[in-house]
Amino acid sequence: MEWKTKITEMIGCKYPILLGAFAGFDDKDLTAAISEAGGCGVLTASTYNSEDEFKYALNYVIEKTHNPFIINFSTFSPITSEHKYYKYIKIAKEANVKAIITAGSRVDHLGQAIKDNGLYWIHKGTTMKHALSGEKIGADAIILTGLEGGGLKNPQQNTFLINMVHAKKMLKKPFIASGGISEGRGMLAALMMGASAVHICTAFLATVESPIPDSWKQKIIDADSFNPDFIKFVCHFTSPKPKSTDHSMAAGTVKRIITTKELIRNIITEAEETLKNLGLNTDIIQF
Repeated sequence: MEWKTKITEMIGCKYPILLGAFAGFDDKDLTAAISEAGGCGVLTASTYNSEDEFKYALNYVIEKTHNPFIINFSTFSPITSEHKYYKYIKIAKEANVKAIITAGSRVDHLGQAIKDNGLYWIHKGTTMKHALSGEKIGADAIILTGLEGGGLKNPQQNTFLINMVHAKKMLKKPFIASGGISEGRGMLAALMMGASAVHICTAFLATVESPIPDSWKQKIIDADSFNPDFIKFVCHFTSPKPKSTDHSMAAGTVKRIITTKELIRNIITEAEETLKNLGLNTDIIQF
């Protein structure tokens, strides 16, 4: 089957599957592996402290795959025009990168610089308010993360399901579902509810190509999504302020370390078999 959505057409990837960025680790091997397998790898720019490091990472991925990948810019405070990200935009453009994801507040000027350089701007938010704000300031697409997801969490965050219900009604731009997705049925559910792609981190963290320590991968595999303490760790808040967590509810569905290629194949195979069982046996799947 051929998969077509507004995001696959925007980026040029084979499948509507994006890597969720995670800071602190050199993820260029994982990025390359995901793109080579037909998904869209996302290189986390904050990992690289200089233009030379960033250029090296881009060239490394390009040498590993001819398929498209994109960049993630995360910022936790307002940035000035002197920030390294502005220089990274031009480097990304020279490398023929098609899109950049932003995450953080007050990124309107950064987003406009992305668009002025001819790249698509995708903005990531944790609440519908953030999603609508990103759309209003000019983002070409929105990533909306549900409460089930990892990373930076917000006390006002809603669940994946409720996000999809409201996003379809309230957003005009293409949106990407995030939060607890790790399997084909989850991807298919998001697409059927209006998303143009899914944004997956935890499941990719436990793959062979992931740069995180084996001890962290084992914690993902050992996680019990029915354990009250685990649920509280991922979904509940003891503070009114945002916080970060290194797990998502997807951890409870990851049972072994496999290659990125195998994971993507499993996701797509399960989704396609589900569609066939529903009588939708077609050469092109379009959402």
